[in-house]
Amino acid sequence: MDPNPNMNPNPAVHRLPHDILHDLFVFSTEDAANSGVHYFSVDLSHVCSSWRLSALATPTIWTSLYTSTPSSAQENLRSAAYLARSQGMLVDVRVGVEALPSIHAPEFALLALHAHRIRKLLFVCADPAPFPTLLGCLAAEMPELEAFFMLVYPGKAAEFTVRLAPSQGGGPSRAVGPFRLPALADTGVRWSIWGTTNITHLKMNGLAHAARPSMESLWHILRGCKSTLETFEFQGWAPLWDDATSVLAPVVLPLLSALELFFLDDLAPLAVLIHAPDLQRLTLSNGRRCQNPYLLEEDEDEDEAECDVPRLLEHFSACGSALRQLFLYALPPCPRSTIDAFFASLPSLDSLMLFETDTVFQDALFQPECRFRVPRDAVFPVLSHLAITDTAPSDLTRFLLRHKTLPVPPLLSVYMSAGQYRAAYEPDRSTLALCWTWASPRMGCG
Repeated sequence: MDPNPNMNPNPAVHRLPHDILHDLFVFSTEDAANSGVHYFSVDLSHVCSSWRLSALATPTIWTSLYTSTPSSAQENLRSAAYLARSQGMLVDVRVGVEALPSIHAPEFALLALHAHRIRKLLFVCADPAPFPTLLGCLAAEMPELEAFFMLVYPGKAAEFTVRLAPSQGGGPSRAVGPFRLPALADTGVRWSIWGTTNITHLKMNGLAHAARPSMESLWHILRGCKSTLETFEFQGWAPLWDDATSVLAPVVLPLLSALELFFLDDLAPLAVLIHAPDLQRLTLSNGRRCQNPYLLEEDEDEDEAECDVPRLLEHFSACGSALRQLFLYALPPCPRSTIDAFFASLPSLDSLMLFETDTVFQDALFQPECRFRVPRDAVFPVLSHLAITDTAPSDLTRFLLRHKTLPVPPLLSVYMSAGQYRAAYEPDRSTLALCWTWASPRMGCG
């Protein structure tokens, strides 16, 4: 494959695995038998070229396993052969889970045998019930792991995702040891002893009660990865407290740049544990009014306390100086003074989306009290992109006109709902058409 083997010491660059050659020959032979056209030499040339280019970086193969499905025994044997023949290479593994598996299933033993070279591990489930078992199915160390995923399809009703910083070059993972999944006990997943030092991206969306960490355990998780965590997403029911008298100090996450909270009850106690001085993207969504895939039958007894949104806004006001993107979905009414203070703490905001939020949020942006005067300062002095729904065309008109009169950069794009767009081009109904025609040379319409 390479005329000069000394160019690259990686043997995977020069040796195409036998199983890939075998499958390529079989498929090409079958095609030739059906069509009478022989493409094996051409296919082999393309495969060898692609293999060498990918192997120069990190040679990786992809294979699949299936649990609790007797008909998949042949597929699992085939995957075992792939893994056995590709020693010395990294592997990406997809595990299909159709029913609640046993932690002693042979597929998990096969994963444990090759855990030291797994680069990406994906579990795809039919429902969230297997999540606790899958989290504890693999106690082996995974020193090369870059990403771990657990997804529920259809609809992505639940998701648990972990991404890790690369371990090459003596990074943090070298000092703390290889990555492991959380341990499993009779009472559920033992989140409180999970080593999370090297995590850069974490998603915990729609986890069932048996797999959901407590507030204390989640604090432990965040504290463990405080020096590496870059994005955090939590969607669903709030974590429960193991001890109602617990007092937890906020965790400073200096690298956290994106945070998304989708709440069904009060997530404010979790939010106030997160202090991100360099937060650049914040998404707050009210799950009780948005399309919600996380309501399960077992959640009928959950606490239905309303989220303390004013407390959320007051907390994020303290770390909003670097915030550039803000997305608010279906937030309930809040005191106008709280929203004004929150917006005033975002001098660097570049993109704003208000989707089905209460009108008080729109008032804080449009300032209808300034109907007959121009305010001295813009609410967001560097705003470039605005998306807003369910607003009166007259309010949007005044905002656009007023924005042009202030000494601030022009808006680059405005996203409007269908009703707002129609109003913009019906001069008899609204002055928004005049404003839009005047502003359009400098402004795009989403």
